[in-house]
Amino acid sequence: MPGVTVVLGDTAADAQEKAAEIRRQQVSPQNAILTVEQIWGVDLSSYDPDGPLPDLDPVPDPQLTLGRTGRGDTVAIAEKWRALSREKGLSIRQTVIEASGRQSFIGTPEAVAAELETFVEQGAADGFILVPHLTPGGLDEFVDRVVPLLQERGAFRTEYEGATLRSHLGLSDPVRKG
Repeated sequence: MPGVTVVLGDTAADAQEKAAEIRRQQVSPQNAILTVEQIWGVDLSSYDPDGPLPDLDPVPDPQLTLGRTGRGDTVAIAEKWRALSREKGLSIRQTVIEASGRQSFIGTPEAVAAELETFVEQGAADGFILVPHLTPGGLDEFVDRVVPLLQERGAFRTEYEGATLRSHLGLSDPVRKG
């Protein structure tokens, strides 16, 4: 059950625009510099987040971990980011936003419901852990606009057997000692 984010819009273009705005909010100029410092392995606080990536070579670190996932050596990451930056004419901050984007499902409620269902039907996931962009209330739109569509498709329950997650998963209650 992978953790996923969802961005909904009335049209696909609306959803893409909303997703881009969310990413801009998530990656502040300061966070962009800190992220690039992790890769380059040097202090880059004097760099402008709206300027180009550093010309200097990163300090090689094959153990670099960004987030919770090891992504390989810093030299390879820096080259990949430089190529992306050159290809699209991106600043430091824009490169970080583009290279580290995590939104999993972006689209209309109908498109997102169909995509979620396809992942489950093809065995790519048994379900999903929804990670809201904002709390509280970050899942309200999903609940109001996507869940009913999934229920209509028979891909999301409308009733539950018990009162706990364990019972919903068909697991017995733990034996309590005491």
